[in-house]
Amino acid sequence: MTSLATSRAPSLLDRWIDALLDPKQQDRTVVLSLAVYAAIWTAYRTIATWPRDVHADVSELYAWSRHLAFGYDKHPPFSALVTRAWFTVVPVSDVTFHLLATVNIALTLYIAWRTMRRYLAPEKALFGLALLTFIPFFNFIALKYNANAVLLPLWALTIYAFLRAFEARGWLWPALAGLFAGCAMLGKYWSIVLVGALGLGALLDPRRGRFFGSPAPWLMIVVGGLVLAPHLAWLVEHRFPSFAYAAAHESDGFVHNARDTLSYLAGCVGYAALALIVWAVLLRPSRAALVESAWPADPQRRLIVTIQVLMLVLPAPVALVSGIRIVPLWTMPAWTLLPVVLLSSPLIAVGRDALRKVLIGAAALALTILAAAPGVAVVIHTTSHPEPFEYASLLADDIAREWQRHSSLPIRLVAGETVLAENTAYYLRTDTRSFATSDIAALKAEATARGAALVCSAADQPCLATAEQIAAGQKQILRSKVWLNRTLFGLAGGTVQDVFFLVLPEGTAK
Repeated sequence: MTSLATSRAPSLLDRWIDALLDPKQQDRTVVLSLAVYAAIWTAYRTIATWPRDVHADVSELYAWSRHLAFGYDKHPPFSALVTRAWFTVVPVSDVTFHLLATVNIALTLYIAWRTMRRYLAPEKALFGLALLTFIPFFNFIALKYNANAVLLPLWALTIYAFLRAFEARGWLWPALAGLFAGCAMLGKYWSIVLVGALGLGALLDPRRGRFFGSPAPWLMIVVGGLVLAPHLAWLVEHRFPSFAYAAAHESDGFVHNARDTLSYLAGCVGYAALALIVWAVLLRPSRAALVESAWPADPQRRLIVTIQVLMLVLPAPVALVSGIRIVPLWTMPAWTLLPVVLLSSPLIAVGRDALRKVLIGAAALALTILAAAPGVAVVIHTTSHPEPFEYASLLADDIAREWQRHSSLPIRLVAGETVLAENTAYYLRTDTRSFATSDIAALKAEATARGAALVCSAADQPCLATAEQIAAGQKQILRSKVWLNRTLFGLAGGTVQDVFFLVLPEGTAK
């Protein structure tokens, strides 16, 4: 007689796990699973941030992407290039910006999974993929697309190509490693940590003679240098403005620097804490397994451990010597090798039950967070007073309505306090200038020629004084003070007060 347990059809979860482990369906199922993951976190971000407009980092990237260059005053150009490419394919909106961030996360997780599959059995690779979703860099924190988030897939690709190049001779993988490393440096200069970790890891490896005696490392350097060359020329021409921005992050004396560095190291552990707890509770590694994982006998696994540790620890002594302040947030792209470190030991086994539990936990976490999104939105709306830039879409609506009453031409320019101007320009889909960095005489001439909206918080007296200076003597100028408020589920939020000036070019009135 057949028991009820053996006759019962497999559950949806079991069918999902079977498909994830089936060599013929695995890749497609992982891709589909990550697509669902991206959709869930896009929905969360859209709902939870509904009371506020896009973050200033996001509107800054949009502004840069409208005028591509080989560099910008704060960062190198790769994030702006990605933004431009993305919005060439999809329409510009808050939701599609959120989608860009979650697609970026999903792509990184896929690359990490492909890396894991080279060193781990299928069950371990899937366990490791789920484990990464317990690190907030692969959901919460990277939901804001910026110069940190753009590094996620670039570091993952560089690591994958470098490990392939180290394992076998040839030209393809070294060239790709150089290409991706160069792109990572064009994302953010913090990527020098990745380059240093890979280089030092190779030097510490017992196979270094074979590697450095081959063309591989030199090909990496040449290709990476070619990728960086246009930006380096831009830096020289513009007197290294982004270097100055990066160097400005200094601690106030050695004591503060030491404290900041210790906080950095503690923060690294904190960001990975939940993933480490899940790993320890579900797999219960023995002391021997922990020792073997920390210092494997296999040289390739040892290289991976060395690279992972260096990516996290290497900045600490550099910061102490240089006085630069480092923060654990910058380790965002440095975690994709962690599952290989934790799971590759033959003394650690991942059974069906452990895999089932970690997948349930990962799915439950994402769905629970999604269910909480409306509550998060209400908390944001009712407990934190909005900054002026967080209501920039409302200001943009007022500006557009007033402008259209007097001119049939589009608004060509928004200028003002940096963040408010960039967010307002984003919602008007136009160019932006900052009072803080602009030549005011040149800006006044540009406003006269093109027309402009000048925006300031009503409490920002320096901004208002600059706006009055630009508006002085203009023949067609409109000035308005607005009170902006947004409701959510019938609940009133905070009110912000802004002032805008409209400079209308001559001959544009309706």
